Amino acid sequence: MRAGALALILFFASLAAFAADVAGAWKLSYTTENGLQREALLDLKVDGDRLTGTLSSSRGSAPVEDGKINGDEISFQLVRKGNGDEIAVRYKGRIEDGTMKLKMQFGRREAVEVTARRGSY
Repeated sequence: MRAGALALILFFASLAAFAADVAGAWKLSYTTENGLQREALLDLKVDGDRLTGTLSSSRGSAPVEDGKINGDEISFQLVRKGNGDEIAVRYKGRIEDGTMKLKMQFGRREAVEVTARRGSY
């Protein structure tokens, strides 16, 4: 019984340690549906399984909302404002070998593949 409890404690402690690893600056890169290369800077903060932070690009900055991390799965959203509209942009994906592989979804458009690596631009 004690070995099982210890195993559970170690398992959850390892998840918390992994979640803390996403904190900091990430450079996001993606290609738009029009073939344009785009970059953004994602600065994340971690509190348990919750993510907060800011995404900054040439379009301005937006706060990360509803951010979650569970093992190697990550998700968050933000609201972009432009042309009098507010558009929710959702990101969901996995962390593999220190790289985030995300899908960015906004509106009814097809999801865009996004890669994020540690660093800034």
